[in-house]
Amino acid sequence: MRQLSGIGSKSRARLKTIIESSSDNILTPKRVSNILSLPQNESARLLSRWHNAGWLRRIKRGMYWPIPLEYDPDLPVEDEWLVADRAFSPGYIGGFSAIKHWDFTEQLFLTTFYLTVKPVVLREVTLGSVRLKLKTIKPYKMFGTKMVWRSNVKVKISDPSKTIIDLLDDPHLGGSMRVVQDFFMEYWDSEHRDLKLLIRYGKKMRNRTIFKRLGFLLELNKLVDNRTIKSLQNKISAGYSAFDPSVKGKFFIRKWNIKVSTMWRKEYDRQKRDS
Repeated sequence: MRQLSGIGSKSRARLKTIIESSSDNILTPKRVSNILSLPQNESARLLSRWHNAGWLRRIKRGMYWPIPLEYDPDLPVEDEWLVADRAFSPGYIGGFSAIKHWDFTEQLFLTTFYLTVKPVVLREVTLGSVRLKLKTIKPYKMFGTKMVWRSNVKVKISDPSKTIIDLLDDPHLGGSMRVVQDFFMEYWDSEHRDLKLLIRYGKKMRNRTIFKRLGFLLELNKLVDNRTIKSLQNKISAGYSAFDPSVKGKFFIRKWNIKVSTMWRKEYDRQKRDS
């Protein structure tokens, strides 16, 4: 059990007012300033004083979480998504976290993935006990999201089709294209499958390599007809792109203007022979 220091009845009343006015329980100087009508620098001092007295837990500089009386310091922060959103908004939950949310995998991930328009120095950070993996995106990529409720607060998450397009845009979000293919097949077999929406989202991403990877996966797994394949070929860019940036490509597939590893080349050739 932590040791609490006295903060006085006035401070306790103020803290109670702030917590009751904060639906997600994340406290910042700006929020306290708005609630108590105090200068922001004075609000920052209040939060620091309450933290030192043991009434708040500091998540990061200028961001705090109220500590329940029964608090165990080894327990995680109540909701990782809220911490990520409060710290790096505007942005949205994506990557593995969205994959899990939409049931495209049964894997459990201890890290929360968040795509933000804010520039970040580190791609992996820990705030309190919350482990985050971050990616900075251009503002025009802030689309294709849905609102989900977390502890009575709405948080943005990439919708199923945008989750897949984000992985095709940057396979590192999934680790490798082998993993991305597994997620893609789960998406394709789900109620969320929507090829027209994938194509529309792909155009908005301004990265025609997305169509190279999408077309290759669709052809490799025999998911669409030749007319659709030709339509996607018309959307790819000139020049060769890495199909899987995590693996060095040695072979060229002219149909999709991609460089692939030995494994993908063998699978593609096998598919051709079986057609």
